[in-house]
Amino acid sequence: MITFKYAKAHLRTVLIVSFFISLLLSEWGSRNYPVFNFYVLPTRGWELLAGSVLAYYELHFGHRSNNKIFNQILPSIGMVLICYSIMFFDDQILHPSRYTLIPIIGVCLIIWFSGGNEIITRMLSSKGFVAIGLISYSLYLWHYPVFAFSKMANLAPSSSLLVWVVLILSSTFSYFLIETPARNKNN
Repeated sequence: MITFKYAKAHLRTVLIVSFFISLLLSEWGSRNYPVFNFYVLPTRGWELLAGSVLAYYELHFGHRSNNKIFNQILPSIGMVLICYSIMFFDDQILHPSRYTLIPIIGVCLIIWFSGGNEIITRMLSSKGFVAIGLISYSLYLWHYPVFAFSKMANLAPSSSLLVWVVLILSSTFSYFLIETPARNKNN
């Protein structure tokens, strides 16, 4: 914010340099202080800065990619990168670290190159994905307590249908009863 206000001409440089400093810190932290590394902004900032760099370029150019070939191919590659990280990353993968670049690059490819009527845009705009997106913040907030209580009750969170039903219902109720009313400016 200070750069944006007082040195706007250097904003791109500050964003990119901050991105790499944060990425290097996360790589170092993943090996030396992995738990601390996961929770602090300086080592997670590069993930947010990736989106900030995209936003800067979109504001600077007034649009995202106009290359039709890239717009057809790169969102699918981005989805493959995200799916790869979901399927093959496990507890042994240091996170955040350079490995986290794989899903972040995937997300950036989707954000920058998707649009219009491409298959990835249609898929992510489907009712199911939109519904998950709407309750995603509540899912994030509820997942830890639900999994913690299920562990105390000797239920395996990943395999218990009851745990998942409770998580989805809690998130859905939170979305409609807390999040939606809280966003209403008249309340």
